[in-house]
Amino acid sequence: MARLTDPDILARYKQALSEWEITGAIELVGRAHEGLRTTLEGVTAQYFKEALYRFVCLENGEIDQVKEEREPWREHWEWHFDLRPTINGVKLYVETRLYPESFSSRKDPMIQVVQIKPV
Repeated sequence: MARLTDPDILARYKQALSEWEITGAIELVGRAHEGLRTTLEGVTAQYFKEALYRFVCLENGEIDQVKEEREPWREHWEWHFDLRPTINGVKLYVETRLYPESFSSRKDPMIQVVQIKPV
């Protein structure tokens, strides 16, 4: 794991987070919905998205940029980005993807949250 330091990727990630109130800027996909429900009972997806924004953009929380080595994901994604915020007293591991990975294919970046679990 290495902290995300690339200024362009970091700016795109923060841009998506800063738009947490806009539908599509941050999306929970796959098992992330179940992780939110079981790990943070009663917390809405909207509250969770705002908490991620606060963690990274206001509290300078770390983002780890991890080379994707797992099958079948490595065929589709070069990186995933891990956060470890504490929300409502629960320390979490949150795995995300920044979409698109290409800087040229879409102006507005989005974040896909793919996993939420307690640390």
